[in-house]
Amino acid sequence: MILAVIYLLCSFYLIRKWRVFRFENISNIQLSLAFVTKLFGAFILYYVYTEIYRDRQTADIFKFYDDSLALAQVFFDSPSDFIKIIIGIHEDHFLMDYFINMNHWDNSYESVITNESRVIIKICAVINLISLNNYVVNVIIFTMLGYIGIILTIRSLALLYPSKYITYLFWSIVLFPSIFIWSAGVLKEPLILLGVGMFLFGILSIHKKKEKKWFYWVLLGLGLVILLKVKFYIFCCILPTVILLALGTLKQYKPLPLLSSIYLTVLLVILALHLYNFGYDPIELISIKQQDFTNLATFYRAGSYFEIPLVNSSFLDFLAAIPMGLLNGLFRPLPWDIVKTIHILPFIESILILAFISIVLFRFVSQKIHLKIKDNMYIISFTSFTLLLYTLIGITTPVIGALVRYKIPGTLFLILSIYILHIHNLKHEKK
Repeated sequence: MILAVIYLLCSFYLIRKWRVFRFENISNIQLSLAFVTKLFGAFILYYVYTEIYRDRQTADIFKFYDDSLALAQVFFDSPSDFIKIIIGIHEDHFLMDYFINMNHWDNSYESVITNESRVIIKICAVINLISLNNYVVNVIIFTMLGYIGIILTIRSLALLYPSKYITYLFWSIVLFPSIFIWSAGVLKEPLILLGVGMFLFGILSIHKKKEKKWFYWVLLGLGLVILLKVKFYIFCCILPTVILLALGTLKQYKPLPLLSSIYLTVLLVILALHLYNFGYDPIELISIKQQDFTNLATFYRAGSYFEIPLVNSSFLDFLAAIPMGLLNGLFRPLPWDIVKTIHILPFIESILILAFISIVLFRFVSQKIHLKIKDNMYIISFTSFTLLLYTLIGITTPVIGALVRYKIPGTLFLILSIYILHIHNLKHEKK
C-alpha cells in the first residue's frame, strides 16, 4: 500500500509539473480533482467485478493482470526468456513452460497483426516488476495513461478553438459516464484513449505549430502504433481520418468529395482482399468475429444479447448489414434492450448525445452558419470516424454491455464534433 501511495503522489506531481497538463482556463486543482475522479471510476469498476460479477477469471479488470503475474515470474526464472517474450520472440518450449499458466494469452480474437490481449499482459508484467506485483499500482498507471490521452485530446481542440469553454469540454469528457467508468482500471480502453490523444495532438500540432515538428510526427506515429497494437479495428477505422486530415489540411481539398473517394477506395480494397487469396480477408474476419461473439454470449447466457445481421463470409451480406450496424451503433440500447438496471445509464447516454446533436445542429442551421473548409474538414473527419466505428461495432457486437464499451472512442469524437459546432454557434451569436 505504501508503494501505491508513492505512485499516486508521483501522479499528482506529474499533473502539477508536466507541461502537457498546463491549460489557460483549467487550473491544477481542477486537473488533480479530475484525476481523483478517474480513480473513483476505477474503484467503481473494482466494486462491480468483486461484488456483482464475481467470476475473477472472466473479469476484464483482472484477467490481464492475473496473467501478467505468471509472465512477471518468468523474469526471475529466466530474464532472457522474459525479454524474448516481451519483444515477441517465441521459442517452442515457452508454450509448456510459461504460456500454459495463463488463461488469456491466446484468444479467439487474435488479429492478423497482433494478439491484443498479449500486449496488455506484457505491459502489466513490466509494471509488476517495478511495483512488486501491486494491483493498485497497475490501476493508477493505467488510469493515468488514459487520463493523459484525454488531456491530449482536449489540448488538440484547444489548438483549433481556444476558448474559455474548453473547461466545459474537459469536464464533459471526464464525467461522461461510459468514458468515466471504462477509461480507468487495467483495461484496453485507457491505452486506446492514450493512442487517440497522441494521434490527434500530433497531427493537429504539425499544422498549427512551427517548432518541434519532428516531435509531433513521433507523437502521431506512436499514437497510431498504440491503436494498431491494442485495437486493430480502431486503427483501421481511424486511417481514413488520418488521410482526410493530412490531405485536407495540406491542400485544402473539399472534405466530402475527398472522404467519398477514400471510402470508395476502402470498399474496393476490401472487395479485392475478399475475392483474391491474399491471406487476409476482412469479410471472413468479420464473419468469424460475429460467430465467436455470438457463441460467447450464448455460452455465458448474456442477458443483453440482441440479433445482428449475419455476414456469412459474403461481401453482399456485409453491404446489406451496414445500415443495421450503423443503427445499432448509434441508437442501442433501445428501450426494449433494457433488461438490467445497469443498461439504463447507457440508454440515457444515447438520449443525451442525440439531444445535444439535435440542438447544436438546429441552432447551426437556423442561424445559416457557413463554415470554412478546415472547420468542415474537422467535423467531417471526426464524425466519419464515429460512424465507421459505430457501423463496424454494430455489425459484430450482439451484446449491449460490450457495444457501449467499444463505442467509447466514437463517442469521444462525437463530443468533440458537438463542441466545434457549439463554438461556431456562440461566435455567430456574438456577431
